[in-house]
Amino acid sequence: MGLAWSALVLRDQGLAAEVNHLEDRLDEMKERLETWVLRSSAASVDPSPLRGLLHLADAAEDLGDAAQQMVWLVEKQEEVHPILSIALGDADEVVVRLPVGEGSRVDGASLAELHLDIDPGFHVLAVRRGGRYAYRPRGTHRLRAGDELIASGPSEGEAILAELCGWVLVEDDETGEDRLVPAHEATSTRS
Repeated sequence: MGLAWSALVLRDQGLAAEVNHLEDRLDEMKERLETWVLRSSAASVDPSPLRGLLHLADAAEDLGDAAQQMVWLVEKQEEVHPILSIALGDADEVVVRLPVGEGSRVDGASLAELHLDIDPGFHVLAVRRGGRYAYRPRGTHRLRAGDELIASGPSEGEAILAELCGWVLVEDDETGEDRLVPAHEATSTRS
């Protein structure tokens, strides 16, 4: 769901495709689990304790379907309803996609060492490396230059997270949009 939300907020086709891929994998896993439960129940006198596993498989499938429906708008490049746009724009949390800069504070560090969930308050949803995504990366996951973080958190922490990744958020005077500038360029421009 977090990746689906990210795809919707960022209007990102690549993330939408990843959500669809994950939903397909959930379908396959549900089928394998159902087959396993059916085989296991044949050997059991009372198969009712296995029902919980089937309920779990259904719940996971429902979540996958809901996530897939969320990214349909992005995939089909449909316009977002104005009310949804307002809701996305007014959300207390933002979803960001930040590359890890070489030599930045996060380059080479594990997520556990960084405590990004505490300061600046961001939860890492995924890390993209070499065209592949690590979903819900664990604390042992080490970041490397060239990785791309997809994270959600408070808008006031976005500049801090960008700085940790080796970037400075600079507002474009013409568009009002923020853009990333390598920290070393931003400091030489300020001097």
